[in-house]
Amino acid sequence: MLSNSTSFGSLGRLFDDAAAYVTQLFDIRLTFKEADVGLLPFFLTDRYRLAETSLFGRKLLILATPGQDAETPATIAKHIQTARSTSDAFVVVFLTDALSSANRQRLIQQGVNFIVPGNQLFLPELGADLREYFRSEVRPAVEQLTPAAQVVVLASLLREDLDGQTPKSLAERFQYSAMSTGRVVDELQRHDILNIDVRGRERRITFKQEGDDLWRAVRDLLQSPVRARRLVRPFPEAQALPLAGESALSEYTLLGPPVHEARAVSARQWKGLVYQHDLQPADDRDPEAIRIETWSYDPRLLCHHGPVVDRLSLYLSLEDRHDERLDQAVDTLMEPFGWS
Repeated sequence: MLSNSTSFGSLGRLFDDAAAYVTQLFDIRLTFKEADVGLLPFFLTDRYRLAETSLFGRKLLILATPGQDAETPATIAKHIQTARSTSDAFVVVFLTDALSSANRQRLIQQGVNFIVPGNQLFLPELGADLREYFRSEVRPAVEQLTPAAQVVVLASLLREDLDGQTPKSLAERFQYSAMSTGRVVDELQRHDILNIDVRGRERRITFKQEGDDLWRAVRDLLQSPVRARRLVRPFPEAQALPLAGESALSEYTLLGPPVHEARAVSARQWKGLVYQHDLQPADDRDPEAIRIETWSYDPRLLCHHGPVVDRLSLYLSLEDRHDERLDQAVDTLMEPFGWS
């Protein structure tokens, strides 16, 4: 079975697990492809990774998201209904890696098609309801860092001195809640990235490595921050967003700028811009169109050198772009660090 890890970025493993789960249940090999999202509203394309496949002769539209990012069952049901109303040729299915027993029951009561690989497949429109087991035990360590943890690691790699910081001071620096940065510290400690000095109720962090050694230690844990890319018509706030993609690469290297300027924004901020300006897709033949990348974290948190995304996030964002024209420029992007 072909892997989805390249096609679907950070959610590739989830699609691989779903394919393996369906094979285990029905001895059918699922293959996924990127969905044509032209008719779907932005709040769905921002919120989920969308894919198409087929099962039992029916076409499926998959709305995928990690369990920790899942909405309430009522909101998921509304999202499924919206997708169904604009894509009535498809059976719309919610895909996630973890779901509580109570939330699974609520989705069942609302007739929502969903798959939790290894746990349950509930597809009433296809007449399938197969329950395995529910993982209530301690969840295994994530294979890649969460966005907040990745931001902290990248800041250290960008030569920001974070040694001696506490969860509270990290929260002030990165605009997260103290609870979130507390979880980040726990996560980085599990991955053996940090030493923790406990003094009473206070925890102070020290990175175990720096520079090239830290980069090598965390490289496989890092992922592209890009959730989605789209072309939109110009809007006032666009020029305040940091340059991203090939536009940022042209700032750091000798690569020429692309036809459509690319800028980055956090997925959360993007939702507000869409509603505020009623943003609409643009035609790729429109030279004034802007390519927007929505990121899993706020790119401005690491913009140390003006209105351009940082080199490391940019490098990670371009790894899934199979374009030989960019290869040399991407390599040049990393030269100032002197890492192998």
